[in-house]
Amino acid sequence: MQGWQIALVVLVAVFVGALLPLVVQLYGTLHTMRTVVEKSAKDVEAALLGIHRTADRLDRLGAALEKDGKMAEIVEGAASAAQMVNQLRGVVNVAGPVAAAVVPAVMAAVKAWKGSMEADPPHPAPEEHPAPESSPRAKHERKEAAG
Repeated sequence: MQGWQIALVVLVAVFVGALLPLVVQLYGTLHTMRTVVEKSAKDVEAALLGIHRTADRLDRLGAALEKDGKMAEIVEGAASAAQMVNQLRGVVNVAGPVAAAVVPAVMAAVKAWKGSMEADPPHPAPEEHPAPESSPRAKHERKEAAG
């Protein structure tokens, strides 16, 4: 063998030696990817089956409601609920600024009322009338005082 043939064989061996771990890693990665895709495909298939079942139920429900004439009632109820929500929104739009104006005034009034309650001393309790001298209570009080 000539020198250039030996060099070519060495270069091919180095190239194959460098590619071999890369090929093994690529195989492992593709195998893991295949496992994940297969599992995901099963999950997606189960989810689609659930969606189709739900759609079938909704179709049957809608057909039954249309057959009984209930669909119009439901639509009217939904429209009525939407109208009530719009009215409530209008009330809230009015109540917000009113509350913003009234609440500080009420808070100031409460603080002023509390301040006036603290400034006024409480009225003393009326004194008890002394018991007459002949009452048993007066006799008992005199005995305690004497001894």
